[in-house]
Amino acid sequence: MTKLGGTRHQKRLAAPRIYPIPRKRPHGKYTIRASPGPHPKDRSVPLAIVLRDILGYAKTLREARKIVAQRLVYVDGRVITDYRFPVGLMDVLYIKRLDKYWRVLPYRKRIRFHEITPEEARFKIVKIVVKKYAKNGWIQLGLEDGRNILFKVKTDEERKEILEKYKTWDALKIAIPSQEILDHYPLQENMYGLIMGGTHAGEHGKIVKITKELMRKYNIVTIKNPLGEYISTSLAYILIIGREGPDISLP
Repeated sequence: MTKLGGTRHQKRLAAPRIYPIPRKRPHGKYTIRASPGPHPKDRSVPLAIVLRDILGYAKTLREARKIVAQRLVYVDGRVITDYRFPVGLMDVLYIKRLDKYWRVLPYRKRIRFHEITPEEARFKIVKIVVKKYAKNGWIQLGLEDGRNILFKVKTDEERKEILEKYKTWDALKIAIPSQEILDHYPLQENMYGLIMGGTHAGEHGKIVKITKELMRKYNIVTIKNPLGEYISTSLAYILIIGREGPDISLP
């Protein structure tokens, strides 16, 4: 028998914890299932739920779909017409008719939409998760939100320079939607980090110590938050967002 593809349904009770929706039967058995996109299911929220349940600009799914169909909603500078599009961490959301911008930030086990200025909405900070060779002399950097940035190298010196400069789990400040690299933040001590997952998601501060273990994914990072408290978390949860301080506004 042939396969008919994946399911298009999502039960409320089984929805990812990040969804800010009621789970009880009076609200219906099903909710919106996110489309395949740049963010994993457990770290993103469908656009219609953002408009209806988080920002409150729609009362029903029908109203949210009308807003999206009118091409009024942009994510990272691109108009989005799919109401199931997954909106994830560090994305920049813009609603044209309201002329308002938000950046998606971590908050405990969920996410929050932090309103930002038009100037700040011109860029985003993304972690490098893949670095590899591509065909015809290109070097490819894969970013956490699904983007790919290519470097054309002609000499061994250029290749060595790029490979030594950009390392996995470093962060890039890129213009959106052009993807021009504006800055590069190496993952090292004395940089300013934001915790993206785990128990302390949403905490931020200066990295004071990186404890190295046998495997890199088990490394522990200790940050000092603005209150002077020391917080330890996994290296995999850290996103570098600045040097002396954050280059983005935070709640």
